[in-house]
Amino acid sequence: MRGSAASKGSVWARLPHELGDAVRPRIPEIARACIEGIAAEIPEYSASYGHGPARTAAIEQARRGIERDIDRVGTPAMWQADRLAEFRGHGREAFHDGLSREAVQAAVRVSSRVTWRWIADIARDAGLSGDVLYGAAEGMFADVETSMAAVAEGYSAAEAAMSGTGERHRRLLHALIGGRTPAEVDGLLAASGLPVPAQVAAVAFRALPGAPEFPPGLLPAHVPADPAGDPPAALTPAPDTDLAGLAALPAGWTAAVGPLVPPASAPESFRIARRAIDLAARGLLDAPGPVVWCRDHLTTLLLLADEFLVAQLASTTLAPLAGVTGKRREQLAETLLALVQTRGSAPELGRLLDLHPQTIRARLKKLGELFGARLDDPGERLRLELALLAERALPDGE
Repeated sequence: MRGSAASKGSVWARLPHELGDAVRPRIPEIARACIEGIAAEIPEYSASYGHGPARTAAIEQARRGIERDIDRVGTPAMWQADRLAEFRGHGREAFHDGLSREAVQAAVRVSSRVTWRWIADIARDAGLSGDVLYGAAEGMFADVETSMAAVAEGYSAAEAAMSGTGERHRRLLHALIGGRTPAEVDGLLAASGLPVPAQVAAVAFRALPGAPEFPPGLLPAHVPADPAGDPPAALTPAPDTDLAGLAALPAGWTAAVGPLVPPASAPESFRIARRAIDLAARGLLDAPGPVVWCRDHLTTLLLLADEFLVAQLASTTLAPLAGVTGKRREQLAETLLALVQTRGSAPELGRLLDLHPQTIRARLKKLGELFGARLDDPGERLRLELALLAERALPDGE
């Protein structure tokens, strides 16, 4: 919808300012005519729009909407986010007022038709050309499409909310982590009526066979969550506070919290969280409790993003150590990692590893024989560090 709204805005932008100047003084009359038309043609609106405060409020609402639309005439094309948000609001209000979806969409059509007739008459009286009339018609009819879609989104969101907050949250959760486009994500969030967060973190869950059911009350009611769903997941803009209760997960349950990202990137956050769950199950991520925070394991997650490639890196880069086995190889690898990370002297490395400098010197001599000038090359040192870290992350040759 984002692209279509922008293109429809450009239709109004191409029209002359004279059209807006001619229509603007007549807006109050147009608004009254719209409400009269809706009351006359749609029985569900007849009683409320026929007279009284509801009619007055409806006319004022129509006046503001028409004025906003006419302000687009001759102005640069822009994304009409406020306009669509207003129509989503109309859809939600209609649901809560007991109106049918068909009635509120019919009201949009009637209002647009009445407005167009007035604009056409005013444009002809002002002596504007047929091209201006055709352009106004194109803009009006295009607006009907986006307005109807926004009304339907708002109505559906209100309808879903009435089936239970939990169900609404689950639908939104699976839509956001399911790879929707950024424009679709914007629409889902706006239509849901929920606050739109700047960032969210996805949570992946895993329960071992025989584990108890997910305990109620571990997550706040406002957190979209489906820990027993397919896939089991949750989503939160405030992981540190909202997920504090997960520390009490029972035995057999694990949760992994993905990185904070914009809502449109929620699928990526969830993908990383699921990867962390898999690595934790293999014992490759060390977490002090049942919750794995991806932010604490970014290096390991990056290193093990492609285990085949990282194994290739380790085997080729550390080939000079192939002839050394057992404890001796472990000692040389430990010293080599400290060397490439710090470039320290023998006394400095001795303090770091809690070894006598003479022991370090003996190891450095052997490493010099094995790796030679590679130890002085920054690029090679980086490869060696990554290979050694990968070797640690994948023990026993996995």
